[in-house]
Amino acid sequence: MRLFVLVSGAGLLSGAAHSQQAAPVLLTAVDYKGSGVIVSAQNTGSCPYTVVLTCDLTHMQSSASLPLRQVLVPSKKKVVLTRLTPEPGQAYKYNYHYRTYLGNTTAPAPTPGYAYSLPFEVGREYVVMQGNNGTFSHANQQAVDFSMPENSVVCAARDGIVAELKQDSNGGCAEASCKEQGNYIIIFHDDGSYATYVHFRQNGSLVQLGQHVAKGQAIGYSGNTGWSSGPHLHFEVDVPGEPEKTSVPASFEVAGQTLSELRPGTRYKR
Repeated sequence: MRLFVLVSGAGLLSGAAHSQQAAPVLLTAVDYKGSGVIVSAQNTGSCPYTVVLTCDLTHMQSSASLPLRQVLVPSKKKVVLTRLTPEPGQAYKYNYHYRTYLGNTTAPAPTPGYAYSLPFEVGREYVVMQGNNGTFSHANQQAVDFSMPENSVVCAARDGIVAELKQDSNGGCAEASCKEQGNYIIIFHDDGSYATYVHFRQNGSLVQLGQHVAKGQAIGYSGNTGWSSGPHLHFEVDVPGEPEKTSVPASFEVAGQTLSELRPGTRYKR
């Protein structure tokens, strides 16, 4: 989720993005000298985002019901979200906020059952150090941690598009306070879900934003950044949601079988 706060009055606009990496959603407001303010948005990325707009208006009316929720597909054109019309002869002010969420939060959750590849190279094998609902950092979360030496090759577990990534961090610790330091790659899938891979080394990405990746393709080098008790790869599958995404169980292809869950303490080979 990305949160943006924009405050405006009588045509003045300012804004701040409260996130490590701003989502590729650009929101603009054009004030037509008292006749109305047009609020528009554009998705400059490669994956859909949901935008939720709320307004605090003084002597103004919105043409759209608020809060406004709209899915923005990647486009070179702006989409008009609402027109804010001032009351005749009144001094007006507008204060508005918007949040963006990767994916379509209004769509039903994808049907489970896809079999993911183990997220590393063929011939390699690693121990699962923490599984679904793990006590260290997976409370109420469907995710798998593979114990993996730094600089190991991480591979895409499913085809998709690189939606977001972070690779500028070189810090981490075994406390939740270090969570935001974790480098990550998020790959968006064609059914609307997306996989999140975390703890890459600094500058360890082998892919770029908007790039199409194939199942099994190398996407980066593992590390120990963020909330981590030791070098490993965190893998989870998420579906869009408000106010937060939701992790869902993932099945894996292992030795010709489909396993519905990987067990902590067990070594798995691709």
